[in-house]
Amino acid sequence: MFKLQRVQLAAGLVLAAVFGGLVAGCAGSNPNPPGTLDRADYYASRGKRLEAIAAYEAFVRHNPTDSLAAEAQFRKAMVYMDLKEYPLAAVEFQILRKDFPTSDRVEEASFQEGLSYERQVGNVERDASGAYQAREHFLRFKESYPQSTRMAAVDAELTAISDLVVRKRLAQVEVFRQLKRWKAVAVVLDGLIADEGGSTLLPQALWERAEAAERLAEPAVAATYYQRLAESFPQDRRAAAAAESAARLRAVAGS
Repeated sequence: MFKLQRVQLAAGLVLAAVFGGLVAGCAGSNPNPPGTLDRADYYASRGKRLEAIAAYEAFVRHNPTDSLAAEAQFRKAMVYMDLKEYPLAAVEFQILRKDFPTSDRVEEASFQEGLSYERQVGNVERDASGAYQAREHFLRFKESYPQSTRMAAVDAELTAISDLVVRKRLAQVEVFRQLKRWKAVAVVLDGLIADEGGSTLLPQALWERAEAAERLAEPAVAATYYQRLAESFPQDRRAAAAAESAARLRAVAGS
């Protein structure tokens, strides 16, 4: 989980730098009065993201009960998303949900918060804990907003997260394969297949699990996985070969 105070401190340092260096220098370039939402939007529309963050912060701070305060908070968080400052964005979305729980922006803020977690994960070599956090968040989103127009996007993100986790675990499997540790290959793949049924990479996992079973002299087990691949994923490039292998191994097991 995020260290909220540390991230908020980082955000404060960003804002301090902005206020310190930009208030005087940029005041004349923005035609909108200080402390207004229009001023923040003006900066954002011109790509002056740090100035926009400072202006949105000023608006929320000075107008916490204004009907547009939640919108300003949301736009501030989205600027952090544009800057790829995903931990800061996540905190700002959390603040919106906490401070403005009745806002129409809460649902979208929750969705964007999930994206901010997912986009911190990085490549497959890195720790996947962020991917699990993103998945938990999106699953909660589905429970909270079952009629959301974002549901298709959430499902796509969940699939992408599952694929990332599978790629990481398949990389582990490859190490075991090179060491010819077939039992370890089988154990990892069994867990993967059980946990990541929504991954687009499941056919590969089933194929490799069947191969591992063959290496372990378990023809009946191998046939089961080959058959599952062939029946569940008939469009996969390995489906025909899997069906043939299943038939061959059943013949061996029955002889």
